[in-house]
Amino acid sequence: MSLELSLSCGTRDLNEALLTGAVEPTGVDLTVVPEYPPRRHRRFFERGDFDICEVSLASYVSSRSAPEEYPFTAIPVFPAKRFRHSFFFKHTDADIKEPADLEGRKVGCQSWQTTANVWVRGIMQEHYDLDLTEVEWYRRKEDDVPVDIPEKFDIRTIPGPQGGEAIVEPNDFRDMFFDGELAAAMDPAGSFFHDVLDAENAELFFENPIEEERAYYEETGIHPIMHTVAIRDEILEEHPWVAVNLFDAYCESRDRCLDANRSPSTNTSITWAHLHLDDQREVLGEDAWEFGLTDRTTREVETFVEYAVDQGLAPRAYDPAELFADVSVAR
Repeated sequence: MSLELSLSCGTRDLNEALLTGAVEPTGVDLTVVPEYPPRRHRRFFERGDFDICEVSLASYVSSRSAPEEYPFTAIPVFPAKRFRHSFFFKHTDADIKEPADLEGRKVGCQSWQTTANVWVRGIMQEHYDLDLTEVEWYRRKEDDVPVDIPEKFDIRTIPGPQGGEAIVEPNDFRDMFFDGELAAAMDPAGSFFHDVLDAENAELFFENPIEEERAYYEETGIHPIMHTVAIRDEILEEHPWVAVNLFDAYCESRDRCLDANRSPSTNTSITWAHLHLDDQREVLGEDAWEFGLTDRTTREVETFVEYAVDQGLAPRAYDPAELFADVSVAR
């Protein structure tokens, strides 16, 4: 008899076979609940609505200091990875030329713990010499996993009611930026990105973000991880085999997706997708979506944890093996 479990995840192509039921973990009758990221993360961290959940890497790392309060463990599956230089914006009246010019200026973000923002801040500090303690930060909402941020960071709350979903309807955050009260903003939302492209008073922080992102990858070999997948500890304690079988299912779903992408004209409305995919393969190689703690993903996790510690989101630099269930017998 199969074990009945619920999974909430995003609707991206890597998850498609899990979403449709074409792939299921062996021994598991999986009910899949697609959910928008902020709501999904909040429902899991605050309410424990699901047995398994695709979660923000930053919130997961922050939760490891309180495992009794957040009783779940991730498997080394990374269904969302993305460079974030192109989700960093500046107001045209701010006279900002480079990241270091933001010292002494106001910069907005969704939350301090948003994974994309942790990456952007860390990269701006390490590779562009921005002193994060010299920026006046404005965040739209509190973190999903409350932590005490060091006082060296000047973090303020964006004023106003701040109703609506964090990314779909960011309210005053958007108003502050486009009105010029914020010199810059970082936001993972596609809607914010397109609003900036359409605006006359805002622009991408980097004139050629793809060039910046490629240069970053060529220097570091890092393809930034955004999400991982967590399983409730009570399930792992009673059914430890679930971790390996779920890992295998995610690998199969990923493999089906990547195989389908070899004929992109039948799977996407992006006209030049085949050329973009070939370009991506040339830059990132064949293993851009590795799962498990490989040399590549271990370096990515270690770098993120370093940024999280430096930004006050984790008390110490966890070894990646501490953060994830052992799926070493899996493929």
